[in-house]
Amino acid sequence: MKARILTSLAAVILLTSSAARAETFEEAMNRAAADYGQRLGKAADELNTTRKRIADEKAPYLRDMRAAEDRIVTAQSQIERLETGQDQYAEDRRKLLMDLDAIRKNTAYMSTLAHDGLSAFSDGLAPGEGQSLSEKIQDLGQRLDDASAGPNAQAAVQIAEFMLERTRRALGGYSAQGSSLMAGDNRVLKGTFAFVGPETYFLPEEGGHPGTVRPRAGSMYPVAYELTSWKPEDALAFFQGRPSKVLADASGGKALRLKETKGTVLEHIQKGGPVAYAIIGVGFLALLMIGQKVRDLIGLSVDPPPAIYAFLQTVQEGAWSKADQAVKRLKAPTRELFEVGLQYNETTKEILEEHLQSVLLRQRLHFERRLPLLAVIATAAPLMGLLGTVVGMVKTFALITVFGTGNAGKLASGISEVLVATELGLIVAIPTLIAHGFLSQRIQKNLSLLERYALEFVTAVETAKVAKKGVTA
Repeated sequence: MKARILTSLAAVILLTSSAARAETFEEAMNRAAADYGQRLGKAADELNTTRKRIADEKAPYLRDMRAAEDRIVTAQSQIERLETGQDQYAEDRRKLLMDLDAIRKNTAYMSTLAHDGLSAFSDGLAPGEGQSLSEKIQDLGQRLDDASAGPNAQAAVQIAEFMLERTRRALGGYSAQGSSLMAGDNRVLKGTFAFVGPETYFLPEEGGHPGTVRPRAGSMYPVAYELTSWKPEDALAFFQGRPSKVLADASGGKALRLKETKGTVLEHIQKGGPVAYAIIGVGFLALLMIGQKVRDLIGLSVDPPPAIYAFLQTVQEGAWSKADQAVKRLKAPTRELFEVGLQYNETTKEILEEHLQSVLLRQRLHFERRLPLLAVIATAAPLMGLLGTVVGMVKTFALITVFGTGNAGKLASGISEVLVATELGLIVAIPTLIAHGFLSQRIQKNLSLLERYALEFVTAVETAKVAKKGVTA
């Protein structure tokens, strides 16, 4: 617009300058003013038209801008709502994740409880009950151990329902078909199991006495011990579910197991291993030597002092013929001693003492033979038992290294077996030591008595010689 006005003014000025020669300045100014006025009016009209057009064109844009601003405000409100909702959703998601984690932990805990409960249930089955429940227990265990689905709450619930149902059945007692070993002959017989509380009974199909049932380690079949004192009519009524008298073991099977653990003497010795056989061999050797030494001790019987004093009185009187007759009535050890003394009574005192001492030494060697070996056996037997125990413990700890200590009962059984060698060693050592002490004391006592008799004999002989010299003088 301004450019047009300037252009019009320039044209007026140019026309004015060109027409100055014909018109006066005032005329030219008037004409120019009139023309300017026209042009200015035209320009104003154009300006108004343009403004109107601009206003007309601007109105839609303003409406669009206001609409856009309204949409922006709406969008901002929505954004704020979305942001608020996103925060809420995030908080809800966090809570849901926490709840999900708690559910997973609870499910895992339920699975662990179910696994432990199923294991305890399986271990606590009555003898023979596993034959009818083993497949179900195995199936539940496989469902619970299915790792592809994670912790299996459904399997845990099924296990709980299964154990609850079994507990309900056990409360009133129930029966089931199965097979059992019979104690004594180890026959496997088919029959009926009756489960009543902690007790289990078995009735063979082919007849025979019913029995109480106990588990058998390492066997799929339990062992039935016949109850011969249970009347057949009472037993039949019991297995048919009718009221009857029932025999029960107050010890809960401990008496039967204790009876089984005793076994025979040979089985007990076999538990000790090779060392046990060596100890038994040494024990028999000690027993033979003890018997021999008892026989020697009987042969070493010495006459009492009154009988010897009568004989020595005869010797002291110099009645050698009477002494020869009297010595034959004495027991063997003293008779041998005094026969040698009478044989050398005419010799000097020193020679007589040497001959008597020779007899005493010979008797000592004879009667004390093998006594040191008895002492050695009494000392070595406990050491041999300790050796057997150490060897057994080494084997036991080797098994613990491989298989662990999960079964304390088997571990205690192994330890008790390795102690059998120590037991046998003490059984051999204690009687041998007592016998050695007794035999040594009795032999020493008799030999000491013989030494006393020898000394008294020499004294009696010297007294007789002195009396004879006095009579001769």
